[in-house]
Amino acid sequence: MICEWLARGTLCSQAYERYKDHEEFFRFAGIPRLEGAYRVCHGLELAAAVVVDELLVPYFYGKPGRISKAVAEALWELSVTVTPVATALNGILPKGTIAVVQGPCIFGLELNRYTVFLGPAELLSLIREYISSPIFAPFADFLIVADTDYEELEAAGRHYGVSAYVSCIADAPSPAYILLCEVHRELGDLLTRALGAAPYRGESALQLVNARIAVKKEG
Repeated sequence: MICEWLARGTLCSQAYERYKDHEEFFRFAGIPRLEGAYRVCHGLELAAAVVVDELLVPYFYGKPGRISKAVAEALWELSVTVTPVATALNGILPKGTIAVVQGPCIFGLELNRYTVFLGPAELLSLIREYISSPIFAPFADFLIVADTDYEELEAAGRHYGVSAYVSCIADAPSPAYILLCEVHRELGDLLTRALGAAPYRGESALQLVNARIAVKKEG
């Protein structure tokens, strides 16, 4: 999933070229240091490199995370890797309105539910622009985009009457279904914090399409 691509993309980043001789870079990136590591730098790896260079490295050095348009577009590109998992979730999600939290993954259009997209405006702008296409006009009543701080997710959920949250790596109020990485989870957690959200700290409960799903129950 997205964490694996981030690890691969780290090797394609400008930061890698600059810090590859420094152990702290590999500790920061959460990837094993492989001597003579073979790098493949194509679409998804290059998108991940943008996230590393423009968001993760500044965050590592204590600078406020800035979700630039380039970072948002790179996350959008990386999020295609969660499509099979999100589609598989349709078989287990409860009926009713679903709140999809935009964070490390910009996703949710695959869910066969009334959907409320929640998260920071910088990430939601891509969703908002995409569904403004006339092709989505018949589904306008099923898709809501609402700019929301991560601290306000629960209040927004009550406002829209959601039955459950769906998130990727980032924590979400109960009841929630959270997509977790199987490898390099530390790197995904770092990305989550850099975006201003909190990583989910619990364990997974379900296995779906090469990804693990944590299920948070109410109460």
